[in-house]
Amino acid sequence: MATYAESVRQLQPVIPPIFSALAVGLEAANDHHTSNGLVRSDDPWHYAHTARRIALDQLREAGLQAETEQGRPLYAMSGLLLFYRGMAVRILRPSGDARTGGVTIPLPGRSKKRQAFWSQAAGSALPGLETDNLLLLWKDDAGKLVDPMTLVRPTGGGHRRNSLSVDWVGKLSQGMASLRAADLDELEPDQQYRQLGD
Repeated sequence: MATYAESVRQLQPVIPPIFSALAVGLEAANDHHTSNGLVRSDDPWHYAHTARRIALDQLREAGLQAETEQGRPLYAMSGLLLFYRGMAVRILRPSGDARTGGVTIPLPGRSKKRQAFWSQAAGSALPGLETDNLLLLWKDDAGKLVDPMTLVRPTGGGHRRNSLSVDWVGKLSQGMASLRAADLDELEPDQQYRQLGD
Protein backbone atom coordinates (compact mmCIF):
# COMPACT_ATOMS: atom_id res chain seq x y z
CA MET A 1 0.00 0.00 0.00
CA ALA A 2 1.62 3.23 -1.18
CA THR A 3 1.48 6.27 1.06
CA TYR A 4 0.77 9.71 -0.36
CA ALA A 5 4.45 10.72 -0.18
CA GLU A 6 5.57 7.46 -1.84
CA SER A 7 3.01 7.90 -4.61
CA VAL A 8 4.10 11.46 -5.37
CA ARG A 9 7.75 10.34 -5.35
CA GLN A 10 6.95 7.58 -7.85
CA LEU A 11 4.94 9.92 -10.06
CA GLN A 12 7.39 12.84 -9.87
CA PRO A 13 9.01 12.23 -13.30
CA VAL A 14 5.64 12.17 -15.07
CA ILE A 15 4.11 15.24 -13.41
CA PRO A 16 5.31 17.62 -16.18
CA PRO A 17 4.01 15.50 -19.09
CA ILE A 18 0.64 14.95 -17.36
CA PHE A 19 0.13 18.68 -16.79
CA SER A 20 1.39 19.51 -20.26
CA ALA A 21 -0.82 16.89 -21.95
CA LEU A 22 -3.98 18.14 -20.24
CA ALA A 23 -3.10 21.79 -20.95
CA VAL A 24 -2.55 21.01 -24.65
CA GLY A 25 -5.80 19.03 -24.70
CA LEU A 26 -7.74 21.94 -23.21
CA GLU A 27 -6.15 24.38 -25.65
CA ALA A 28 -7.15 22.11 -28.56
CA ALA A 29 -10.70 21.86 -27.22
CA ASN A 30 -10.87 25.66 -26.89
CA ASP A 31 -9.54 26.16 -30.43
CA HIS A 32 -11.94 23.57 -31.86
CA HIS A 33 -14.94 25.15 -30.18
CA THR A 34 -13.92 28.68 -31.15
CA SER A 35 -13.17 27.88 -34.80
CA ASN A 36 -16.45 25.98 -35.19
CA GLY A 37 -18.63 28.44 -33.27
CA LEU A 38 -19.48 25.83 -30.63
CA VAL A 39 -20.61 26.72 -27.13
CA ARG A 40 -19.08 24.47 -24.48
CA SER A 41 -22.16 24.47 -22.27
CA ASP A 42 -24.30 23.16 -25.14
CA ASP A 43 -22.35 19.88 -25.13
CA PRO A 44 -19.84 19.70 -22.26
CA TRP A 45 -19.14 16.03 -23.00
CA HIS A 46 -17.84 16.90 -26.48
CA TYR A 47 -15.51 19.51 -24.99
CA ALA A 48 -14.14 17.08 -22.38
CA HIS A 49 -13.76 14.30 -24.94
CA THR A 50 -11.77 16.57 -27.26
CA ALA A 51 -9.42 17.61 -24.44
CA ARG A 52 -9.02 13.99 -23.28
CA ARG A 53 -8.34 12.66 -26.79
CA ILE A 54 -5.58 15.19 -27.47
CA ALA A 55 -4.11 14.63 -23.98
CA LEU A 56 -3.92 10.89 -24.71
CA ASP A 57 -1.86 11.56 -27.85
CA GLN A 58 0.41 13.90 -25.91
CA LEU A 59 1.06 11.31 -23.19
CA ARG A 60 1.87 8.66 -25.78
CA GLU A 61 4.20 11.05 -27.62
CA ALA A 62 6.01 11.56 -24.29
CA GLY A 63 6.66 7.81 -24.27
CA LEU A 64 4.14 6.94 -21.58
CA GLN A 65 1.81 3.96 -21.56
CA ALA A 66 -1.65 5.51 -21.61
CA GLU A 67 -5.05 4.54 -22.95
CA THR A 68 -8.66 5.56 -22.62
CA GLU A 69 -10.60 3.59 -20.05
CA GLN A 70 -11.49 0.14 -21.41
CA GLY A 71 -9.84 1.24 -24.65
CA ARG A 72 -12.56 3.76 -25.52
CA PRO A 73 -14.45 6.61 -23.86
CA LEU A 74 -17.76 5.10 -22.82
CA TYR A 75 -19.31 8.11 -21.16
CA ALA A 76 -18.59 11.62 -20.06
CA MET A 77 -16.52 10.86 -16.98
CA SER A 78 -14.43 8.19 -18.67
CA GLY A 79 -10.83 9.20 -18.47
CA LEU A 80 -7.31 8.21 -19.24
CA LEU A 81 -5.49 5.28 -17.72
CA LEU A 82 -1.75 5.76 -17.22
CA PHE A 83 0.60 2.96 -16.22
CA TYR A 84 3.87 3.97 -14.59
CA ARG A 85 6.29 2.21 -12.18
CA GLY A 86 3.78 -0.28 -10.79
CA MET A 87 1.05 2.32 -10.55
CA ALA A 88 -2.19 2.55 -12.49
CA VAL A 89 -3.52 6.10 -12.50
CA ARG A 90 -7.01 6.93 -13.76
CA ILE A 91 -6.91 10.56 -14.86
CA LEU A 92 -10.48 11.80 -14.53
CA ARG A 93 -12.38 15.05 -14.86
CA PRO A 94 -15.15 14.52 -12.31
CA SER A 95 -18.11 16.72 -11.64
CA GLY A 96 -17.70 19.26 -8.90
CA ASP A 97 -19.32 22.28 -7.39
CA ALA A 98 -18.28 25.16 -9.63
CA ARG A 99 -19.38 27.67 -6.99
CA THR A 100 -16.99 26.36 -4.35
CA GLY A 101 -14.30 24.99 -6.61
CA GLY A 102 -14.64 21.64 -4.89
CA VAL A 103 -13.91 18.31 -6.52
CA THR A 104 -16.12 15.32 -5.83
CA ILE A 105 -14.31 11.98 -5.74
CA PRO A 106 -16.07 9.87 -8.35
CA LEU A 107 -17.74 6.57 -7.60
CA PRO A 108 -17.00 3.49 -9.69
CA GLY A 109 -20.73 3.03 -10.23
CA ARG A 110 -22.08 -0.40 -11.13
CA SER A 111 -19.10 -1.35 -13.30
CA LYS A 112 -17.43 -4.44 -11.83
CA LYS A 113 -14.16 -3.50 -13.52
CA ARG A 114 -14.18 -0.03 -11.95
CA GLN A 115 -15.23 -1.40 -8.56
CA ALA A 116 -12.27 -3.80 -8.67
CA PHE A 117 -9.95 -0.90 -9.52
CA TRP A 118 -11.30 1.24 -6.66
CA SER A 119 -10.93 -1.67 -4.20
CA GLN A 120 -7.29 -2.30 -5.25
CA ALA A 121 -8.03 -5.84 -6.46
CA ALA A 122 -5.00 -7.56 -7.97
CA GLY A 123 -5.07 -7.50 -11.76
CA SER A 124 -7.85 -4.90 -11.88
CA ALA A 125 -5.82 -2.50 -14.02
CA LEU A 126 -3.59 -4.94 -15.92
CA PRO A 127 -4.59 -8.60 -15.86
CA GLY A 128 -1.95 -10.68 -14.14
CA LEU A 129 -0.14 -7.68 -12.63
CA GLU A 130 -0.52 -6.08 -9.25
CA THR A 131 -0.63 -2.29 -9.32
CA ASP A 132 -1.30 0.42 -6.82
CA ASN A 133 -4.41 2.10 -8.20
CA LEU A 134 -4.80 5.86 -7.94
CA LEU A 135 -7.22 8.50 -9.16
CA LEU A 136 -5.88 11.82 -10.46
CA LEU A 137 -8.71 14.33 -10.61
CA TRP A 138 -8.39 17.47 -12.71
CA LYS A 139 -10.58 20.42 -13.48
CA ASP A 140 -10.33 23.54 -15.55
CA ASP A 141 -11.36 27.14 -15.11
CA ALA A 142 -12.64 28.63 -18.39
CA GLY A 143 -10.48 26.22 -20.36
CA LYS A 144 -7.31 26.59 -18.27
CA LEU A 145 -6.05 23.64 -16.26
CA VAL A 146 -6.29 24.21 -12.51
CA ASP A 147 -3.13 23.54 -10.48
CA PRO A 148 -3.04 21.56 -8.24
CA MET A 149 -4.89 18.43 -9.22
CA THR A 150 -6.21 16.00 -6.62
CA LEU A 151 -4.56 12.60 -6.08
CA VAL A 152 -6.65 9.90 -4.39
CA ARG A 153 -5.98 6.33 -3.32
CA PRO A 154 -9.41 4.64 -3.33
CA THR A 155 -10.04 1.46 -1.36
CA GLY A 156 -13.61 0.64 -2.38
CA GLY A 157 -16.89 1.86 -3.71
CA GLY A 158 -20.05 1.10 -5.59
CA HIS A 159 -22.90 3.14 -7.00
CA ARG A 160 -23.93 4.82 -3.74
CA ARG A 161 -22.03 7.76 -2.23
CA ASN A 162 -21.81 6.08 1.20
CA SER A 163 -20.03 3.09 -0.37
CA LEU A 164 -16.91 5.14 -1.23
CA SER A 165 -13.83 4.49 0.85
CA VAL A 166 -10.40 6.01 0.39
CA ASP A 167 -7.02 5.71 2.04
CA TRP A 168 -5.87 9.29 1.46
CA VAL A 169 -6.46 12.44 -0.60
CA GLY A 170 -3.72 14.95 -1.46
CA LYS A 171 -2.60 17.55 -3.95
CA LEU A 172 -0.47 16.98 -7.03
CA SER A 173 0.97 20.24 -8.32
CA GLN A 174 3.41 21.10 -11.09
CA GLY A 175 5.85 22.40 -8.48
CA MET A 176 6.20 18.91 -7.00
CA ALA A 177 8.16 17.89 -10.09
CA SER A 178 11.16 19.85 -8.80
CA LEU A 179 11.02 18.90 -5.12
CA ARG A 180 14.08 17.26 -3.60
CA ALA A 181 13.82 13.74 -2.19
CA ALA A 182 13.93 15.10 1.37
CA ASP A 183 11.04 17.45 0.60
CA LEU A 184 9.02 14.62 -0.93
CA ASP A 185 9.50 12.57 2.25
CA GLU A 186 7.87 15.39 4.25
CA LEU A 187 4.69 15.52 2.14
CA GLU A 188 1.45 14.84 3.99
CA PRO A 189 -1.95 14.21 2.40
CA ASP A 190 -4.77 16.69 2.86
CA GLN A 191 -6.85 13.88 4.34
CA GLN A 192 -5.79 10.51 5.69
CA TYR A 193 -8.47 7.98 6.57
CA ARG A 194 -8.12 5.20 9.09
CA GLN A 195 -8.72 1.76 7.70
CA LEU A 196 -10.21 -1.10 9.66
CA GLY A 197 -7.48 -2.86 11.58
CA ASP A 198 -5.31 0.27 11.95
